[in-house]
Amino acid sequence: MHCLALISAVDPLLVDLTALALHGQDALVLIASLHAGGEEDFIRLTAAQVPMNGVDGKDGIDRGAQAPPTLHVARTSECWTCSLREVLVAIAEDRARLEPDGATVVLLPPGVELIHLAPRLAEDLDDVPGAALAGLAHVIDVDTAARDLLTHQELPDSVVAGEGQCAGEVHMVALGYADVVVALSRDPVGLDLVEHLRPHDTLMLPGLEAPLLPELLALRHDADAAVARVHPATTRAWGGPADHGVWTLDLSASLPFHPGRLRELVADLAGYGLCARGCFWLPSRPGRVCAWEVAGGAVSVGDAGTWDEAPEWDPDGMPGGRAPDGVIGVAGPRCHLVVTGLGDAQMRERVRQAFGRVLLREDEMAQAMSWIGADDGLGDWFGS
Repeated sequence: MHCLALISAVDPLLVDLTALALHGQDALVLIASLHAGGEEDFIRLTAAQVPMNGVDGKDGIDRGAQAPPTLHVARTSECWTCSLREVLVAIAEDRARLEPDGATVVLLPPGVELIHLAPRLAEDLDDVPGAALAGLAHVIDVDTAARDLLTHQELPDSVVAGEGQCAGEVHMVALGYADVVVALSRDPVGLDLVEHLRPHDTLMLPGLEAPLLPELLALRHDADAAVARVHPATTRAWGGPADHGVWTLDLSASLPFHPGRLRELVADLAGYGLCARGCFWLPSRPGRVCAWEVAGGAVSVGDAGTWDEAPEWDPDGMPGGRAPDGVIGVAGPRCHLVVTGLGDAQMRERVRQAFGRVLLREDEMAQAMSWIGADDGLGDWFGS
């Protein structure tokens, strides 16, 4: 089986460092980059590492070339990620035919998010004979992790970054979605923060000197499980070391949020310098999963579909094998926010109190039906 592994990073320097770390290992290592603004938009693939046991000529790579071999592929869709996925499928097809037992590692362009690329790619590779999607990794520098995750830091130039998107948002999702997290440097605060945000059923490697390639090739990416780790309705409080002031709150309730108090207290609930993910429900939108995410100093609220469409929440996967406190059952509407911060006990308590104040009171719940069909004043948040 030919294995295709993917590695993401926010900082272009980390992409280059990872490519250097993979030098000399038995895999074709490709660096992907996206180019726009010229006569033709295209994807460039540069061979940073050629497998040593390949046969010259049969894989189309000239090992005698002075410059690294490159391939330019015209953009085929308005969606850069879609175009990149098509290229990766074609690469997997060719490589599976030319080197059935080999491996290809693709270092993704900074800003390309695993969650937007990998689920559909995994489906497409199921139809490619002899090819499989191996492990997915995200590389992060823990020396800058606290700054990047807790404050607003602009993404490096990227043609795929959304308007206003920051580094913290990309890191937050990637840390939850990736099968392997590679933590560079040794800052203890940043390392603890990454541990709190990383699902503990994934692997963390301490730097690029660790055996990254063997770990990736030993895995087969489970896209459904990865999506469930970061879906607002199935996110979990993983927790982690508290020695350096990092903390995580696991806030849950079966009562809905009050729309008016949510708007009023959003700043207290989101806090400052926090990371958070989770779901909530509103009496005015009882069938909808309302998503909540805080990262990089930004708050994101949106519609994540119906409760019936949400991934199943496996109680056996929860710490202690149970649902969060206050949640009756796991299939229906609920409010569940996982909030991680650094130091500042007053901020932690303010978030906890805001969560309780935003919930409908029991006496208000008796009148909850009156909210259905009413204007909840949050149309600008949800686009309706």
